[in-house]
Amino acid sequence: MQLHLTDSETLLQDTVARLFSDEVTSARLREAEETGFDTLLWDKLVELGIVGMRAAAPDDSGMSLMDAALVAEQAGRYVAPVPLVEAIVASALLARADAPAELRSAVEGGALATLMLRPALPGQRQVVPGGSRAHVILALEGDKLIALSGAAGAQVRNIANMSLSMIDIADAGGERHVLASGADAKRLYDAAIEEWRILTAASIAGLGRRALELAAAYSNERFAYGKAIGSFQAIAHPMADGATNMDGARLLAWRAIASIAAGDERAGARAAMAYWWAAHSVDQAVKHAVRTFGGYGVSLEYDVQIYFRRAKFLALVAGDPGTVLDQIADRLWAGVSADLPPAGEVAIDFEWGERAEAYAADVRAFVEANLTDDVRAKIHHSTSGYHAGFHKKMAEAGYAFPDFALDGQPKLSRYEVMAATPMWEDMGWTRTPSAVTEFVAGMADLWSQPEAKAEILGAILSGDALGCLGFSEPQSGSDIFGAKFSAVRDGDEWVLNGQKMFTTNGHNARYILMLTRTDTSGKKHEGLTMFILPMDLPGIELHPVHTLQDEKTNITYFTDVRVPDRYRLGEVNDGARVMTSGLSFEHGGSGYQAAQRAMVRRAADWARKTGQDGTRPIDDRDMRRILARAAVRDEVADVLCRRQEWATVEGIHEISWGPMAKVFTTECLYLDGSAIVEAAAPISLVRGIDHDLDIVEVSMRRGIAMTIYGGTSEVHRSLIAEKSLGMPKSR
Repeated sequence: MQLHLTDSETLLQDTVARLFSDEVTSARLREAEETGFDTLLWDKLVELGIVGMRAAAPDDSGMSLMDAALVAEQAGRYVAPVPLVEAIVASALLARADAPAELRSAVEGGALATLMLRPALPGQRQVVPGGSRAHVILALEGDKLIALSGAAGAQVRNIANMSLSMIDIADAGGERHVLASGADAKRLYDAAIEEWRILTAASIAGLGRRALELAAAYSNERFAYGKAIGSFQAIAHPMADGATNMDGARLLAWRAIASIAAGDERAGARAAMAYWWAAHSVDQAVKHAVRTFGGYGVSLEYDVQIYFRRAKFLALVAGDPGTVLDQIADRLWAGVSADLPPAGEVAIDFEWGERAEAYAADVRAFVEANLTDDVRAKIHHSTSGYHAGFHKKMAEAGYAFPDFALDGQPKLSRYEVMAATPMWEDMGWTRTPSAVTEFVAGMADLWSQPEAKAEILGAILSGDALGCLGFSEPQSGSDIFGAKFSAVRDGDEWVLNGQKMFTTNGHNARYILMLTRTDTSGKKHEGLTMFILPMDLPGIELHPVHTLQDEKTNITYFTDVRVPDRYRLGEVNDGARVMTSGLSFEHGGSGYQAAQRAMVRRAADWARKTGQDGTRPIDDRDMRRILARAAVRDEVADVLCRRQEWATVEGIHEISWGPMAKVFTTECLYLDGSAIVEAAAPISLVRGIDHDLDIVEVSMRRGIAMTIYGGTSEVHRSLIAEKSLGMPKSR
């Protein structure tokens, strides 16, 4: 996996950003509103070779598609008043079609080339971005790829005041050149449209992100009721969602490019997904950016309204984005292939790697070889799926706790761990007991005293003991540093009294990781001390709590429980620092994304079956679009989670990335699960009719719980607003 830009890509990005920053001022934006075109900016883009960056000989792709996406993103960030994406794509198409030299020479000299974004139908006028300034307009007419030179149309008024015309191919005038016919024409044109979609997605991602940044800066400056308005959650949380969505749009465009370069079978679907997601989600970003400015947001004196208008233009200029969902469904589930542009050399890589996939295959082979009938009978998504004998075998084979290096073996990378994770959700089998236990073992390894460390790690890593977590309390859920659970020192022991909520896996566990209050005299994050202690000590009592998602958790009561000091973690009253070292384990979304992917796959499997009435749900357009939306959001969740894992491996400390992945993944699991259950009602409410649909319904209920685990979505949104957008604290 590699998500760093290369040195040359960084240089290109920075160069173009400086150019747009210098040229696209507020004054110049308004000057260009009349014509929708900034001639001075265009001339500089031509001079620097930006417009023709993808135009080369037919056997050469020119600069990479990734290079073009970086340029498009910066054009979006600065709402550059030129049809740059269309020009880049049209120039490249002229080269790939080996267009006449006079056309290519004119374009190389600064003449504008653009393209119709849908096949031309004689007698029907079609909007053409850049058409009012174009020297060359490319179109697919029937089975011919044609170039019209000297056929620019009159500018038509539009929401973004961009250079736009409406042209009927039958009476466009100008000189007509046939560049290709038959299958070649369609292949070239379709590939160009996919290139336009990817670059437009990148441009929208840059635009949406910048609009949010402008609004975030304003939210620090504008005060109401004595506070910066950015501190109000009603403003901060929608902005956080917008930032997450725009980061997802950028990453999904990158992944589409990487998939094309690698020849991945999902490349066509991802290209369409990138465009649909950007076009769909940017509205939320720019809407809340405008609303953050209040009345100023709709004033033409402020730039944010330009971002709103341009977002609408880019999202809709090719037509209803909803039709792209139909293409996504066809490419995912009907075997329809897509013609794609050349990508060139692309260093970005979202895949776990061959070593990770080999490890995942080894784990799957081991699991399948040890699935006896009594083990199969225990398979369940909750902690009731724990099988002590099977867990012991997994531990002995070194598969139970992949984040630990055992018996002198090298420690696995996060990529290997994550490559193996989806198998458990594919089987519908929980990994919660092992995952929670691994968290406990990790904290013991970091902070336990030698004697206790040997005891705890020895029991856990051999497969003989499980762990659980004692963080939440009745009056302090996500606010864990507000803990009141009492620990009072008595010689070499501590006396514990209090109550812990939601000690999931406590009924299976031998050890519990505890946060306690040892001093009440200071601030709430002071005076905390942590322990890992045995669950069989006198005075510990568990009361079961059965949950909405078919899970069993516990309330755990401690009454005068005496704990030897050797079970203390770190120094007395230094629990906040100890606890912080482990919070990152729960503030990411990777563990949840496997559940989302499995749910989407199960839903698609169900929808492709023939029902009692002889029809298949997937043949219904509305159902196909619901499934396609879920598949897109799953891809967005995947790239956000992979970025989080990559950052962990690379030692990159972007605090907002984990919360972004967690919020998006869990919220979408519930959102899409609910949409599928609703569309499949009423049979989706009846268990036992179809196993795949049962899994979707259960996943929906699990999704609402996952939005709470590890801190509610609201807590994470506050972190995103603060750390990603620089807004004031909103907690």
